[in-house]
Amino acid sequence: MAPSHPSPEDLLAEIADLRNRLEEAEDTLRAIREGEVDALVVSGSAGEQIYTLKGADYSYRILIEAMSEGAGILALDGDILYANQQLAEILGAPLERLVGTCISDYVEAADREFAIALLSQSWQGDSKGEVSLRNRYGVIVSAHLSFRSFNMEEAPGAVCLVVTDLTEQKRQEAILAEEQLSRAIFEQAEAVILVVDLEGRILRASHEAQRICRGNLLLRQFDEVIRLASFDTTGGKSGPAAGKPFSISSILQGQILHALEVGFYPPEGREPLEMLLNAGPLRDSQGEVMGAVVTLTDITERLRAAEVLKQAHDHLEQKVKDRTAELRLMVAQLREEVTDRLRAEESLKESEARLRHLSSRLLDAQEAERKRLAAELHDELGHALLTIKLQLRVLERGLTPEQKNMAENIEALQPFIDDVLDNVRRLYFDLSPGNLEDLGLTGALRQMLDTFTKQHKEIRWQIRLDNLDREFPLPTQTVIYRIVQEILTNIGKHAEPSRVSVRVKRNPTAALFTVEDNGCGFDTSQIHSLADPNRGLGLAAMEERVRMQGGTLEIISRENQGTRIAFTLPLGSGRA
Repeated sequence: MAPSHPSPEDLLAEIADLRNRLEEAEDTLRAIREGEVDALVVSGSAGEQIYTLKGADYSYRILIEAMSEGAGILALDGDILYANQQLAEILGAPLERLVGTCISDYVEAADREFAIALLSQSWQGDSKGEVSLRNRYGVIVSAHLSFRSFNMEEAPGAVCLVVTDLTEQKRQEAILAEEQLSRAIFEQAEAVILVVDLEGRILRASHEAQRICRGNLLLRQFDEVIRLASFDTTGGKSGPAAGKPFSISSILQGQILHALEVGFYPPEGREPLEMLLNAGPLRDSQGEVMGAVVTLTDITERLRAAEVLKQAHDHLEQKVKDRTAELRLMVAQLREEVTDRLRAEESLKESEARLRHLSSRLLDAQEAERKRLAAELHDELGHALLTIKLQLRVLERGLTPEQKNMAENIEALQPFIDDVLDNVRRLYFDLSPGNLEDLGLTGALRQMLDTFTKQHKEIRWQIRLDNLDREFPLPTQTVIYRIVQEILTNIGKHAEPSRVSVRVKRNPTAALFTVEDNGCGFDTSQIHSLADPNRGLGLAAMEERVRMQGGTLEIISRENQGTRIAFTLPLGSGRA
């Protein structure tokens, strides 16, 4: 049988009695110290007897020795002058050896300063506090110390000490707290908690257990009121017949069960519940089984939710499979579309390559046609005009004085013919920069810029050209000449600037050509807009020429803020 423990009510009553006795003893000692008591009434076998204090030293000693608290008289420095037997027992020292020692020697180091402070304050009145004492056997004793100073003939300025052993009180308070904790757990726990003795009787039952079983379970047989069945997982959970009955006897024999799913069948034919069982034996300090503890957690709703979740999962899995099939079909279609698109892109690249090749051929043909036209202008029209000019001079010299009017007309034709010859010469150089072979790229560019500066004297020109004569082959030089020519032509026709800067800078790997003006500018979006009627072909041809030579072109312009055109060509580009 499990040892019986005092009930919480008994412990509380005992603690209250101890406190009353302590207060009574302290009041008695206080009255004696302060001279408020002249005699004592002592009840004995011979009846009540009255003893005066001055003539009753023996009776006074009996009173002190009979106290359940330790009592003593201390000197000012804490030395023990007198002690009763109870104080000697608390401190674990023989009475004859205790007198003469210091009370602080028995106080734990952590509380020693506090005890000394209590002793010092005793001259101002009652001084009390709890400290930990260590007796001669090394046992820690929780004690309440009460100091009070008084005067006596044998020891002037002595201090009275009362020591109350709180060990039993602390133990009872701990037991009470443990009982209260256990009761709180049983009352507040949402799980079924049962404590069973060796006979299988229920000694403790949580509030949840009482609620589910709808009755008082205490002192009833566990197996009779708690009907459980553990199921064979291989055979399913079809009902009580499919489960194996559970008995508390296996737990009382030392078996431990963790997280066992069981069926619980409440009385009165109520619906069975799914429970999670944890059970184990309850052992005493010697390790002997003295009962068992069983906890049951209702998992019915959780299992139902799990079943619903499983159904939802299965439904979702099916939807995933269906969706996966749809996605596979879509992926196949997308793959086919991507394949078609790749083929189209490949075809587009081939078309673009052919287009760029045709563009290159067109530019080459254009350049050849310009050279042919330039040659015809120079060789035929230029020579014809020069012949006409010479013939007119011969005709003029053969005229008679009477043909003065005709001579004046011939003379008037000479400036006109000279202008036509200058235009033919300008068209020749515009159509075919034949001076590249004679002057080189840098010289041809300077000659073209000189011509422009003479034609546009209202513009302030800033020109800086690095030498590039040996850096590019003749076809590339022609491209560079045409690009710069196109830029200058656009400036002369549209920009209306007051300042133009032309820079050609060479670095170890490339040549940078920059033409910048402060003219009216334009919207650069027109360059790439095929639908814009204002879009010209000059800039587009310029971009194509630069790209064909492996270079880059940058055009920066804003309306009324000028234009900056820069293109970069790698040195040696265009070589075969």
